[in-house]
Amino acid sequence: MNVRSVVALRSFAVASLAFTFACGPKEPPRQANIPDEADPMTESSSSSSASSGSSSSSSNGGSGDVLGSPPPTGKAATGKGGEPPQVASLAAFTDGLKWGTSHAELTKQFTQTNGVIWKDYDEKLAKARVGPEQTALEAEREQVKAAFARSYIEFKDTPTGYDTTGIRNEYTYKNKEALMWIERQGKKRYFFFINDRLWKIYDEVPLVEGGPMGKAYLDAVNKLNAQLNAQGRVQGADASKGIDATTVDWKDGTSHLRAVDRSNDHVVGIVVEDNGTLSNLAALRPNKPADPNEIDPSITAVTRGTNRVDPNAPTAAPSSSAAGKKPAPPKKK
Repeated sequence: MNVRSVVALRSFAVASLAFTFACGPKEPPRQANIPDEADPMTESSSSSSASSGSSSSSSNGGSGDVLGSPPPTGKAATGKGGEPPQVASLAAFTDGLKWGTSHAELTKQFTQTNGVIWKDYDEKLAKARVGPEQTALEAEREQVKAAFARSYIEFKDTPTGYDTTGIRNEYTYKNKEALMWIERQGKKRYFFFINDRLWKIYDEVPLVEGGPMGKAYLDAVNKLNAQLNAQGRVQGADASKGIDATTVDWKDGTSHLRAVDRSNDHVVGIVVEDNGTLSNLAALRPNKPADPNEIDPSITAVTRGTNRVDPNAPTAAPSSSAAGKKPAPPKKK
């Protein structure tokens, strides 16, 4: 091999080596026994995702306030700070009635021609045969109208039959309260008044298979959650708060809705009431119910204080030592 060939071969080797270093990896490969460092973005993302999942899990379960299925959206819109959840509107539960209506105005709305009761019989009369069948239905309609007008009762100072029913905690005595009721459309409805102003409507809806509220209290709550698109606040029975049965509630800008568990009566109580009256209820009910265990005021007056002497108690006889002593002679001047 001549000198030129040797020089050319060396030049080619140097060029090849330079090309290899230029195109090869710029950092040495990691050792197989050293794990890759965690990507801080990936780690943060994973941690955030896990935290979010944990938070979501804790918010949707184990709160102690969940009863029934969540609303269709899957969001449990429970109230904050112990408040019932705010919903768009509860107007459907008042059937167009206005808070503050007097019992005379309500009676007129139900009993006048083309009023509520009249319209209840329109379809029946349209299907009835002309003659005795129509006449009987018309007579029945008039009886229902008269019965509704007579249903008005004031809670003065005489006990009523309602004191032994499931609505006994919905009114008080001696506070200008009253009610009316009617049975129609498969349920019994009570109208409550304070100072002759309508402030509460209470429906007793039967819990039956295929009924509008289902066959159990839980069915009723699920239906209301779905209808209102919010999961109601759950409250257990608490006498100190005036809650005598499990209750789930919601509210809107003007009204408050309660679903009361009256499974023992085979009904659910659907109660809608005026927020304004509800917030002022303590002032509107100055006369409190008597406590059967309270001590009679006259007894309290007699036993008050520390100087309690029985005038009929026998006088204590003087002791023998005292009786045997002679009075001391007067001192001489």
